[in-house]
Amino acid sequence: MAKLWEMLDQAHYYIGKNRNTEAQHILDQVLSNDPQNLDAWEAYIRISNSQRDLEGLRNHIINVWDSKVRDRDYLLATQRFVLQRLEAKINSL
Repeated sequence: MAKLWEMLDQAHYYIGKNRNTEAQHILDQVLSNDPQNLDAWEAYIRISNSQRDLEGLRNHIINVWDSKVRDRDYLLATQRFVLQRLEAKINSL
């Protein structure tokens, strides 16, 4: 398996080519291995452009956190940050 930074580079390449479905697939793999990866979450937020996409992403964030993240007390700050970034984008639509 490729290194996470290589996978993120590939996801950003696909985003730049407007191939968001392929980017999303890679971002899901990154987040499966590293659910705290802020770069991956930021990319996910960037490719989510509709209210529906962003609402779905909010549920995805919560599901990933609930199923993948350990030591929740420490990590909730990262989750709050990602959700705040998501809310800012929702409010900008």
